[in-house]
Amino acid sequence: MTSWVLTIPKTTPWSEYQRELAAVADGSQVMNYRTQYFPKGMKPKDRCYLVHDGRVRGWMVIVGLVDSPKEWTCTTTGKRWPAGKYIQRSGKFHPVDGPEMTGFRGVRRFEGER
Repeated sequence: MTSWVLTIPKTTPWSEYQRELAAVADGSQVMNYRTQYFPKGMKPKDRCYLVHDGRVRGWMVIVGLVDSPKEWTCTTTGKRWPAGKYIQRSGKFHPVDGPEMTGFRGVRRFEGER
């Protein structure tokens, strides 16, 4: 299984992101992460670590890679998102006291907890 890491913008308060994590915890909904491209080798069931404010906060499972042809609205925040490529995650969030990770934005392969 490959692991990935993606960054959550500092402008998104962690408390707001936790509301979204709670909404998808039972697997009935998905969280979408907009990206310019799908990284080579990324697939459903891979582990996806989240970085917020320079630190790895935890992980969840990738459930899909979707090229959405139309815009959509987040059911938790009400924010409208454009058509594009989205990495979908769902299910339980597994918190970790992970390492600091600064200096990058986006998504990349992750070698796991260090």
